[in-house]
Amino acid sequence: MKPDTQKFIRQAALASTVGLSVAFSVVIGAALGYWLSGLFGLPFLLPLFFVMGLVAAYRNYTRFMRKMQRDEDGERP
Repeated sequence: MKPDTQKFIRQAALASTVGLSVAFSVVIGAALGYWLSGLFGLPFLLPLFFVMGLVAAYRNYTRFMRKMQRDEDGERP
């Protein structure tokens, strides 16, 4: 297989996972906050864990973008 084709396939695989990673981070954070809010009766846990999920999603996205940039520059991790 040509190196360009391998690079395209690798980048497509990474790009397909970033959307799921971002969505799951937010959903899991909100679900955990909702559950803990009900368990402990503290209403601030839902927004707190939702924001933590957003931070995790942003972190995953920036990690993805750095990896894509390294691949574009021709560097190997």
